[in-house]
Amino acid sequence: MKKLLLVTLIGTLASSYASASENPSNKYNGFYIGAGVGTTDFHYDKSFTSSIKNNHEVSYSNKADGESYKLIAGYQFNRIVALEAQYTTYGDIKNTLEVKGHKFTGKTEHQSFSLAANLGYTFDNGLRPFALVGLGQISVKAPGFKDDGGLIRLGAGLEYQIKQVPGLGIRTAYEADFYTLEADNKDYDMSVGSWYLGATYKF
Repeated sequence: MKKLLLVTLIGTLASSYASASENPSNKYNGFYIGAGVGTTDFHYDKSFTSSIKNNHEVSYSNKADGESYKLIAGYQFNRIVALEAQYTTYGDIKNTLEVKGHKFTGKTEHQSFSLAANLGYTFDNGLRPFALVGLGQISVKAPGFKDDGGLIRLGAGLEYQIKQVPGLGIRTAYEADFYTLEADNKDYDMSVGSWYLGATYKF
């Protein structure tokens, strides 16, 4: 699936670049940078907790604690397509595991880097609904555990280019990183995401 996404991404960007090159006066293209801050949420494969029960009564819960922060850089080719890189650090996920009345707590940290196609449409009034699809790398750390692996980035949002301040845009979006965690020779599907508010500036 990741290979298919990569091939689709490259093909879309190549055709968009050719279109933008044929129209150098396109006012919608240009490099942009930005940042964002938002919430953190975490979803896990329920079979992950059942695998650690080991015939004991086990209760597991988690809670996101803290904001996520994003650094954004990209290039918009035309009204429709942009290529966007993001670095995201998520708020801690506080884990609580209770075994036979004994409670154990810890936290999990997530950081990711992604490269995605930003697909949408920029209307003349400055509004731009968009969706993101891409690939990247994620780092997962917990007490006594650290793992790095690939991710699939999916998201959707709305951006607004402020006409009174050329180049300045604001956006709100939800984006999530989907990854596979390997433990005890088994794979578990996980995701960490964020609703965020951000600002970008196009040069």
